[in-house]
Amino acid sequence: MRAPAWDIGEFGLIDRIRASFPKSDLTDDCASVNIPFPGTLLLTTDSAVQGVHFPEGEEFLADAGFRALAGAASDINASAGEPIGALLALNIPKALSLEGFDAFIGGLSACSVRFGIPLLGGNITRSEQFSATISVFGLCERPLARDNAAEGDLLLVSGELGGSEAGRMVVMNEVPEELRSVELAARFLRPEPPFGLGKILAKIGATSMIDISDGLLADIRHIADSSGLGISVELEKLPILPGVFEIAEYIGENPYILAATSGEEYQLAFTIPEAKIAATEELPFKTTTIGRLSSGSGLHPRFDNKPVDIKKAGWRHF
Repeated sequence: MRAPAWDIGEFGLIDRIRASFPKSDLTDDCASVNIPFPGTLLLTTDSAVQGVHFPEGEEFLADAGFRALAGAASDINASAGEPIGALLALNIPKALSLEGFDAFIGGLSACSVRFGIPLLGGNITRSEQFSATISVFGLCERPLARDNAAEGDLLLVSGELGGSEAGRMVVMNEVPEELRSVELAARFLRPEPPFGLGKILAKIGATSMIDISDGLLADIRHIADSSGLGISVELEKLPILPGVFEIAEYIGENPYILAATSGEEYQLAFTIPEAKIAATEELPFKTTTIGRLSSGSGLHPRFDNKPVDIKKAGWRHF
């Protein structure tokens, strides 16, 4: 039987976190960070709750730690910034084993190393349910928000979509074994946001930007509403990750709608004037034009030039 994480006490658990982040000074109640240039400080926070944001079962905890930090830091990327550090607040139930605790911290540490986001401090408390709240700090020269899109701007998206939802089905064994690819599972368990792209987009003239956390359609509606415009999307132009088509066929779903509503993709959706679109062809990341901003209001998805009524555009917390 696994020993509960509680058994070694708060400071024993903190010592184990320190061991996973040997380059971070985690000795004091406050972190001291030197700001390297006179830019804008970005702050964001995000929570990951077991059974809500990642599956029950300790076998998922290492991946949950990775994706919790990656997802939180994605908001910094979407504001045209670079993450410089994170704070971690853990709520630990008695049922969590020490091995499960170490797995979560190990996954978070792997993400920290992969993307260069040091852990600066945090807090631990007891709780009835395991969860982690991560606050990430970033710097940028010029923040890019959601409310600056202009009529006539083009709408683009980075990367390929659909992998997170299709990967979730793979991980949860909702599709046949022959459709359960390792690549799709990894897109759900260990997402890799295009860090650095947001900063580049701001420099080449993007007017607004958001990361895809709740689903493409749900998130780009925030751009339209904040900018006081309408936004049209040509669903057949969406870049789809290989393997998504087969899973969509199995569940009887249009693959483009699956991709458009898939949450936790952490790619970037952004707007840019048509006169500056040529600059996107030189980017170190794949981007695809999928729509346009117009006068009016609301979200207007179309498929093969016909309006599409989508009941659920993405994830809703409540």
